[in-house]
Amino acid sequence: MINFLLIPLIILFFALAWRSRILALAVLIVLLPSYGWRFNFFGLPSSLLELMFLVLFAVWFFDRRETPLRGVLTLPKYWRLWLAAWLAVSLMALMYHFNFSSLGLWRAYFLEPILFSFLVLDLARLDSAKLAKGKKNRAIIFNSFAVLILFLSVVALYQYFTDWRLPAAYNYPNIKRLTAVFSYPNAVTLLVAPLLAFLFAYIFELKNTLSSWNRGAILLNVLAGTWLVLMTKSEAAILALACALFIFVFFKLKTKWQQGFFLGLALYLVFFSALKNYFLTAFNDLFHPAVSHFTSSLAIRGLQWQETLLMLKEHWFFGAGLNGYQTLFAQYHQITWLEIFLYPHNIFLNFWVELGILGLLLFLVFIYLITKDLKQLFLAKHYLAWPLSLSWLVVFVQGLVDAPYFKNDLSLLFFLLLSLTIVSTQDEQN
Repeated sequence: MINFLLIPLIILFFALAWRSRILALAVLIVLLPSYGWRFNFFGLPSSLLELMFLVLFAVWFFDRRETPLRGVLTLPKYWRLWLAAWLAVSLMALMYHFNFSSLGLWRAYFLEPILFSFLVLDLARLDSAKLAKGKKNRAIIFNSFAVLILFLSVVALYQYFTDWRLPAAYNYPNIKRLTAVFSYPNAVTLLVAPLLAFLFAYIFELKNTLSSWNRGAILLNVLAGTWLVLMTKSEAAILALACALFIFVFFKLKTKWQQGFFLGLALYLVFFSALKNYFLTAFNDLFHPAVSHFTSSLAIRGLQWQETLLMLKEHWFFGAGLNGYQTLFAQYHQITWLEIFLYPHNIFLNFWVELGILGLLLFLVFIYLITKDLKQLFLAKHYLAWPLSLSWLVVFVQGLVDAPYFKNDLSLLFFLLLSLTIVSTQDEQN
């Protein structure tokens, strides 16, 4: 059945990509969750998402009407060096823990996302010769964010009333947490929350430019996405979006008096209201976790971090290698009733155990470079400065207690945001 449906779907997507690269890219973004449709393709494990990407990339790359790598050739030197180093370090991690499964993950988490960024750099680029086309392409990409959020919200609404594909662990008598098309709630929020933050800032920054219909449609999707995040009951996503909202509102206030009042109100809520106990409990769970079968999810994170750091003391340079964390971590796992997860659930530890100390250092360089580019956008008063900044903020805040990169859809999202950030810094020059 899968192969019977797969062939016509790929043929239709090829026809769309041949006719319009940007519309095919938009469909790919909307169907980022399709990585869950897995199968063997000529004996190799693959997914619908991967096949769509390969089709789109091939059509784009072999298009002789334009130079396909023009977006890459115009990359700032520091980003070219970083991408080359990122790929080299990922290959080193692959060789350190090489097997067929690791090779597949390297392809999905490193090679294909980098190639995907080349495509986005080209299609989202503005230049004086094709300014109108570039603006239209970006609008299509941003609208695809809204369609993706709406799609997942509709599925989640249906799931809310019917319990369709809702895992037992997230249903009554446990706390009900919606998962939409995914197998766990955080998979929803890791994908949706950064896009939700982007669209929230986008409609405010372009409130005088967007048509009333477009503005209303995006606002509706933002409200639907907010409901979806709340129904997943993902504390990390809710906190990340709250941080993004606070920072956005704080810097949009016009006077120092307004900013001071708003900051004072936030400090009161954190240190003197009922929220104080929540933050104190969360802090203690993460950094002073109690070993108990009734411990919280945050305390489980804290316990996992402690054992991961013990492992890294002896394997600090190479880490565990790509896809090697569970195997190596088992030797240091003391709390036997606690599940061994795929990753340590901290963005810094995730990169350290998978890519070694060089990967962690490269990620720190990435934070510096992305901050540098975002600062440039703010100085230029670019309309994407706030949308992109809030998206990255949500990724990093969620990443403090989760894994916002090592998944097929999330690695593509990571490089999609990176490409949009880079290409935006080149607008004035182009």
